[in-house]
Amino acid sequence: MAETEYDVIVIGAGAVGENVADRTVQGGLSTLIIESELVGGECSYWACMPSKVLLRSGIALRAAQNVAGAKEAITGDLDVAAVLKRRDEFTHDWDDKSQVDWLDGAGIGLVRGHARLSGVRKVTVGDTVYTARHAVVVSTGSSALLPTFPGSPTRSPGPAATRPAQRLSRPASPSSVVVLSP
Repeated sequence: MAETEYDVIVIGAGAVGENVADRTVQGGLSTLIIESELVGGECSYWACMPSKVLLRSGIALRAAQNVAGAKEAITGDLDVAAVLKRRDEFTHDWDDKSQVDWLDGAGIGLVRGHARLSGVRKVTVGDTVYTARHAVVVSTGSSALLPTFPGSPTRSPGPAATRPAQRLSRPASPSSVVVLSP
């Protein structure tokens, strides 16, 4: 039977959840992370990191185009397929094995599933109740919210529906994009 009692339980394995878990384990506390998706969260796979990877190629090209000696050697445009391949490599093709290996090496337990607070320092995943001796940390981040405007849906479709466009995980360059900014 798996361990169900820990000093600290962290719900959410994004950047903040991983850091909390790392600090508590370094402080000598047994720690469990519960994650329903990929260890590393939105930032690692759908937002911050892939966006930086996508932007970097254009920034590097523009910088080279503005430097005498280099700009004369620039003869083409960005290779979009190569840029997207680099993004996929950076996100490990949306496979979190390396981050799961890090958790294991750090001595942090991992349970995959949707967590539900079910009592004082109690978290339920499926049929299993996990108990925290000291604290439960809720580090689930946020989800995308689409603005409303005439003709738009009345409810946000949630992160799974917005990820292909908003979270930079599209398999190819879109034919058009609309950016809404306040």
